[in-house]
Amino acid sequence: MKPFLGIYREPAYSPGRHNSNDAKILRLVGMALERENIPLKLTTIDEARNCWKDASLIFSMCQGPDAIAELTEWQSSGALICNDPAASRATYRDFLCRLMLENHLAFPKSVEVKTDGSEDLKLLEPFFENDGAWLKRDDVHATQAGDVLRIEKAPLLPAALKQFSSRGLKKAVLQAHCAGDEVKFYAVRGDGLFWPYYPKECEGYPFVEQELQRIAEQAAAALDIAIYGGDAIISSDGKITLIDLNDWPSFAPCRGAAASAIARYLKETYYAYENNCLFKIPSPLAGEG
Repeated sequence: MKPFLGIYREPAYSPGRHNSNDAKILRLVGMALERENIPLKLTTIDEARNCWKDASLIFSMCQGPDAIAELTEWQSSGALICNDPAASRATYRDFLCRLMLENHLAFPKSVEVKTDGSEDLKLLEPFFENDGAWLKRDDVHATQAGDVLRIEKAPLLPAALKQFSSRGLKKAVLQAHCAGDEVKFYAVRGDGLFWPYYPKECEGYPFVEQELQRIAEQAAAALDIAIYGGDAIISSDGKITLIDLNDWPSFAPCRGAAASAIARYLKETYYAYENNCLFKIPSPLAGEG
């Protein structure tokens, strides 16, 4: 059996303590796979260029557009990759907002806006009707302070857009605010893992965990993503609204359980792929007789 190949997230998309947390979950997944006697190699995207063709399965935490484009090329050449590079790209906010709204999922009113001052601000005022709005970079998750800004009133939006523009961010996502408690969750597709928790002190509004899981799985299915996390808002009446979905998070609060669940999913994915390929091989007797 050829080894599995695990690829660490690029440092630019894993700043500060996230770098340590992201690397740790990948190493723990590797340990869980080794317990199953599956050979593996953990490496960076740069080093993986020299060995990806020798891997039976690639599991990647890469998030940057260049890495995703390269992984897509490998996939086109026959590589089995998890998460699918297209699913990783779909977690970028521009894609995510569009997919959530197109699939009529519980998601706040959101719109992509230009940061160059050309937007008609009058048309954006309805986003501020419910206690303000949020301005978020339109691609990857937040990697530094200022990637997500709370804007209390519409007149403050131009200054926030200018701030994004000064950093070279040409577009952003404007999202209506949802009142309530923020709950985070980590998941592995199917029955692998679902782990919700309140990340900070809050009111602690009661909610139905199975409903949150249902909404999360609907969103994951829309993106075709298998290893993921996200954020939702629980309103005072228990209503659940998804506000973000992330490609392969660090699983920091539940690493042990997550590592085992991810390893199991990767193993099952590989054997399902292999069996399907074997099933498709025509019999050498086909067409004879």
